[in-house]
Amino acid sequence: MRRTFADVLANAGIDLAREYERIYIVYFEKDNDGSSWRDVCERHFYEMPFRGTYLSLQDLEVCCNLHFSFTPDDFDIDYLVSFCEFFYNLVKHCQSEGHFYRSKFPNPTQQIEALIDKLNYKIISHNKIFLFVPKDQPAMVVSEMLPPTLSYKVIEYNHHSMKGDLERKQATLKLLADQLEARKDELNSINSSLKSDLFFLFNNINIRHNNVDPKSNSYKEAVADMPDNELEEWYDRTYDMCLYAFMTLEQTDRNAKVKELKAKIQSSNDQQ
Repeated sequence: MRRTFADVLANAGIDLAREYERIYIVYFEKDNDGSSWRDVCERHFYEMPFRGTYLSLQDLEVCCNLHFSFTPDDFDIDYLVSFCEFFYNLVKHCQSEGHFYRSKFPNPTQQIEALIDKLNYKIISHNKIFLFVPKDQPAMVVSEMLPPTLSYKVIEYNHHSMKGDLERKQATLKLLADQLEARKDELNSINSSLKSDLFFLFNNINIRHNNVDPKSNSYKEAVADMPDNELEEWYDRTYDMCLYAFMTLEQTDRNAKVKELKAKIQSSNDQQ
């Protein structure tokens, strides 16, 4: 049976290497006038809000190890997303300042946005920087329950740059612990086991207290001796439990509203 064009597209899948090649070409390949999008970004680098003290785009690339090869040796989805994120931030700020480039290729921001959505990632903005994070549904739901500054932290936890960064993860978990502290008794009444386990982790794996310094009153030898990769796994488990705790509390609020609706509907039926 002949496949329709829709069938072909639906079953094509995602060729990460090919997608990377497309984005790379849009960024580096020069047009007839001898310019590329990278050239445009270099010319307007001084206007970038994240320039800091870097003297040029090349200076930033060298100092931050942001070199991307057409045929990278160690290629994976993180490499692709990192390049897209880097390119997107540069071009997005050029375009916001009215600097456009008549390339023979598609608009790079639209090209990247289409790919990122295809990869099931979401683009978030914070302090004029665009970050690409996985569309983690629980994280998205919980982020909408929290204050804006903490909402961003919940989503940022899944950003690829956080991998291996125990200090940043610890800081985010401490903020979540402080937020849950105010509703600790409520959580305990709903799910005492979750509350007990979660606050045990908050207090014993170097999140709220210094559990790794022998001079600390909160010192835990097992935690101090724990390899970083194992501690990071516990941080990630704690993060997931935080999301579950927030969603549990939210569901309780929803249950109360459903109970009110049930009573209202029942009352109206009784009156008929």
